[in-house]
Amino acid sequence: MTDLDDLPFDYPSPATRNGAKGKPRCRQHTYRLLSIDRAAIRGDPDTFHLGGCVRCDKPYSPAASRRGRSSDRLGKDQERRIERVYGPRKVGEYGDAVDHLGRDFKWQAKATRSDPPKWLAAITEPTWRAIVPKSILDPMAHMSGIGGMRRPLVIRSYVHHGVPTRDWLFLIWADWYRLHAGDPHGYGYLVIPGAVFLELHGPDAP
Repeated sequence: MTDLDDLPFDYPSPATRNGAKGKPRCRQHTYRLLSIDRAAIRGDPDTFHLGGCVRCDKPYSPAASRRGRSSDRLGKDQERRIERVYGPRKVGEYGDAVDHLGRDFKWQAKATRSDPPKWLAAITEPTWRAIVPKSILDPMAHMSGIGGMRRPLVIRSYVHHGVPTRDWLFLIWADWYRLHAGDPHGYGYLVIPGAVFLELHGPDAP
């Protein structure tokens, strides 16, 4: 079975039949302003009437815009919660790949309102894995060279209204072993539920 986390979602623009490359996708769209309602004075972005993106011509979608704002709020809310619960200092506003800096780890946070995959939901104690999904490997790689000698850590948070948020933390196995058991041995990764991380490691306050 294919883990959805393993699937790439940032596909390049397809080439046309004559061999020419398609327009590159924008990382952030800039839409043409067609008109504006008086209600926009109140700050409601849906009262702006927008045309296509000035770079890639993608049409403006109010529904997609609302989803984007909701996702942005979710990410910022979770960054503040991680700082409060786990202790690392929030630094995501500086714009690089590291969202938090702790005493031992540099953190990148990923939050979603979907359910965790079954293999992850079954993990209730520290678990060694030879490999983890690309959605974990890429953030770890992006943190390389940032945050000094701190070890990379990715935290995946699954958020549902009315129930406690569930966290799983992904670390390099040798990093954890070096911190808690002396000289490292072996390879791979450690997946650990958030509450268990706090029991074994304590807050990662700088």
